[in-house]
Amino acid sequence: MRVEREIKFRLTPAAARRLWRTVRFVSAPLRRQVVGVYYDTPGARLRRAAVGLRLRREGRRWLQTFKADAGTHAGLAARAEWELAAPRRRLEIESFPRESIMAATGLDLRRLAPKLKPLFETRVTRRCGLVDLGGGARAELSVDRGRICAARRQLPLLELELELKTGGPERLIRFAEKLARPLGLELEFESKAQRGYRLAAGDAAEVPQKWSRPAVGEAATPGEAFAALFGAALRQAGANARGVLTASDPEFLHQMRVGLRRLRSLLRAYRGVVSRKQARPIARALRRVVPPLGAARDWDVFCQWLAGEAKAADAGAAEVRAVLLRARKRRSAARRAARDMVASWTFQRLLLRALRWLTNAPWAMRSEAREAPLQQFARAALEKLHRKTVEHAHGIDWEDVKRRHALRVKVKRLRYASGFFAGSFAQAETRPYIRRLQSLQDILGELNDVAVARRFLAEIVPRGPLAGSRAGARLRRALAARERALIASLEPAWRAFRKRKPFWQAALPEAARARG
Repeated sequence: MRVEREIKFRLTPAAARRLWRTVRFVSAPLRRQVVGVYYDTPGARLRRAAVGLRLRREGRRWLQTFKADAGTHAGLAARAEWELAAPRRRLEIESFPRESIMAATGLDLRRLAPKLKPLFETRVTRRCGLVDLGGGARAELSVDRGRICAARRQLPLLELELELKTGGPERLIRFAEKLARPLGLELEFESKAQRGYRLAAGDAAEVPQKWSRPAVGEAATPGEAFAALFGAALRQAGANARGVLTASDPEFLHQMRVGLRRLRSLLRAYRGVVSRKQARPIARALRRVVPPLGAARDWDVFCQWLAGEAKAADAGAAEVRAVLLRARKRRSAARRAARDMVASWTFQRLLLRALRWLTNAPWAMRSEAREAPLQQFARAALEKLHRKTVEHAHGIDWEDVKRRHALRVKVKRLRYASGFFAGSFAQAETRPYIRRLQSLQDILGELNDVAVARRFLAEIVPRGPLAGSRAGARLRRALAARERALIASLEPAWRAFRKRKPFWQAALPEAARARG
C-alpha cells in the first residue's frame, strides 16, 4: 500500500495551452490514452465506505486499483492506494491483499466480489511529465482531457493533476500556488469517481456541499482534531465555489459561508492549540473574502422575505412587488460582487494559503496543548465560551439590538464549538444541549434578519411621501410585528437553554467537578 497525495485544478482550454509553455519538465512529457472502468455493488457499498475500485488501461498496460480515503485537507487529497497489474484485462479481486484492505476500510472485497458491476467509465487523453519542486522533491504533472460516461450520458473533463512523488507536501502546494495565479486555475474538489457517480445517478449538475464532520478518534490529540476539522471546513468552503459561479441556487453561497464561518470558529475554539499570532495570516485572508459573500446572502434572505409578503398581501400587493423588484436589482448587484470575489485570485489564494498553513502545522511547537487529551481540552474550551455567553446575557434587555446581536455572535461560536467537540462525549448528553442552543441561535438569527431587512428597506424605500411609501409603511409594520413575536420567544428559549446542564459538565466525575 502507498499513500497518494495530489492536488487537482479545473482547466480551461486556454489555460491548458499556456500550461505547456509555462512549466519546465525534468523530461519530455508523454501522451497516452487512459480508460478507467469503475465498479460498485447495486447498493453502492464501496461509495458509502468512501473507497473506489477501478480497472484501468494505460496504453498497453492494464491495472486494477483500490483506493481508500486517508484524509483530505481541502484540495490536498491523501488516499491509501493498492495498485496491481491486471494481465487478464479484468478484475481479479483475489489479487488484492484481503487483510490489509479489511484493516484499513472494514470491507471484505472477496465477499463483495459477486455483486460488483461496472458503473461508469472515464475516457481521457493524458499528457504527463515529471516536474522538479526543489529541495529534491518531485511531482507528476498530468493534464486529462476527455469525458466521463455512464450509460448514454457524458460529462466533459479537462483537469490538471499534481501528484507528489518525492518530498513533502508543502513544496507541492507552493508549486501549485505559482501555477494557479498566472493560469487562473481553480481548485477541483470532486474526484472523477464522485462525478461519475453523479452521472450514473442521472444528475450531471453539481449540488451544494454541506458540512461533513470528519471522524476524530477518541485517542486523537487536540492538534490532530483541529487539523481534521479545519481541513473539512476548508473543503466545504471551496467545494461550493463552482456552484456560486455557475448556478442560480443560493444554497451554494450559503454553504460556502457556513464553511468559512467554521474556519473562523475553529481558530477561536482551538486557541489553546493555535495562538492569535499563528492564526493571523488566515484570519486576515478570511476578513478580505467574507464581506461581499455576506452581503449577497443578506440580500437573498431579504428578497425571500419580500416575496412572501407580496404573496400574502391582499391590498397593496402590487406596491410590495414593486419594492421586491428594486430589491432584486440590488440582490443581482450583490451576487455579481460575490461571484467576482469567488472568481478572484484573492479567494483561490485563501484556499491554497490555508492548505499550506495547515500542512505546515505552525502550532506544532505548542506541545502541551497539542498533546493533551482531547476531552480535557474540549471541556476547558467549551467552558470558557459558555461562561462568556452567560455573562453577556446577564441582565440583558432583549430590546437592545446591539447587545442582542453581540449575544448572537457568542451563541453561534458556542454552537459551532459544541459541534466540533461533540464526538468526544456521549450523544445522549450532547444532543439535547445542542438542540436548545440551536433553537436559541435560530431566534437570534431571525432577529438579525429583521434588523438587516430594516436597513435594506430604508435604502430602497425611504420614509416620506415618495412612490412606494405605503408599501414601505406596510413592510415596516410587518417587521415590527415579527420582531415582537421573536423577542417574546427569546426569554423562554434562554431559560430552556440555561436549564440544560452543559454536556461537558455532565461528563465530569463528581470529584472533578468539586475540584473545578
